Amino acid sequence: MRIKKVNKKYKLKVVFSCFLLLMSAGVFAQDKSNVKALNKVSKLAKQMFVDMNNRDYDAILDMTHPKVFDIASREQMKTFFKGAFEGNEQFTIDIPKVIPEYKISKIFNNEKDSLEYAFVSYHLNTEMTFHNQEFDKEAQKMMISMMEAKGMKVEFISKNSMNVLMKDRITILLRDDSTENKWVMMNYDPDSPLSYQILPTSLLEIAKEYRQSLMLESKKKSEN
Repeated sequence: MRIKKVNKKYKLKVVFSCFLLLMSAGVFAQDKSNVKALNKVSKLAKQMFVDMNNRDYDAILDMTHPKVFDIASREQMKTFFKGAFEGNEQFTIDIPKVIPEYKISKIFNNEKDSLEYAFVSYHLNTEMTFHNQEFDKEAQKMMISMMEAKGMKVEFISKNSMNVLMKDRITILLRDDSTENKWVMMNYDPDSPLSYQILPTSLLEIAKEYRQSLMLESKKKSEN
């Protein structure tokens, strides 16, 4: 009887050990998959800034979420980018050709939506010049107040130009069935209807929380 009890305990230990081994293998496989995805996202994030610095509009559009082109054609988007980077009749936005310090979040997964995504957060310094408009002191105060409400720090350097620091800017890198499992990018703007037209609810909820945590972190740093 004693031998049987020992054998029974031994079998239980073997079964339990096998269970732990299988669980560990599953976790290792998931970790390995996450590391691979994170490496891919890191390369894409850097390439995004390189393409921006090179003013390579076609490369930027190749990385853009395909659903954007359901709203505006590729040519319209290219014209928009060229106007923003090179200037148009109304204004010019001068974006320095540098790779800003940026942070990449963990990889988020949503099996229900077959969705995988990560957030790239960074500060973006720009200089904006208006060609057909000047701002007096009162108009400058109003513009500063409006843009600060959007999380931007503004300093006028003349009556028609200003330095703009876009704080805690977020670009989402994602892939799902709608992108044919290809990694694409989309800038996150909580005030833009475009975000709500294209991105699933599950992602929007996490993006809102992530942005709020960034803003809170920035505020804590400014108070120290």
